[in-house]
Amino acid sequence: MYRLICFTCFVCLMISCENGPEFKNSLLEAEINGQIYSFTGTAKRYTDYINGVKSGYEYNIFNVDKQSFFIEAYDSTFVKICFTFPDTKLRYIVDLPGGSSKTYDSTEGQFRILEDDEGILRGDFSFKVKNIADPLDSVMITNGYFDIKLEKSDRSFP
Repeated sequence: MYRLICFTCFVCLMISCENGPEFKNSLLEAEINGQIYSFTGTAKRYTDYINGVKSGYEYNIFNVDKQSFFIEAYDSTFVKICFTFPDTKLRYIVDLPGGSSKTYDSTEGQFRILEDDEGILRGDFSFKVKNIADPLDSVMITNGYFDIKLEKSDRSFP
């Protein structure tokens, strides 16, 4: 009986350790027009090679939900940590009732990488975005923060 209890505890511990870090490092949070929202985010960094020569990193931070973010920044110096508009872009999509949506694109803002440590990317962002169908409809996205597992891959271009 004692061995069965120990084995059960061991299995539960192993399962919780496997699922813990992946969920833990998927935080994407932002204040949108004064209200704080939390999302499950994804971070990807592509290393671009042109004709076999390393040319830059492309960072993508995003989530897919009723309110979706897509942040993109490109670094050809391999050391840049602060990206300001237009060197970084944010697209914000809000799903509306009835299956329609509103899409906002950034008009100003910044994206910063605070830490890239052992496969975890941490940083912050803030943007002003405007509705692409109605330029009078704008949204302020402030106090944005991410703590996300970073997936890395290479892309080659001729």
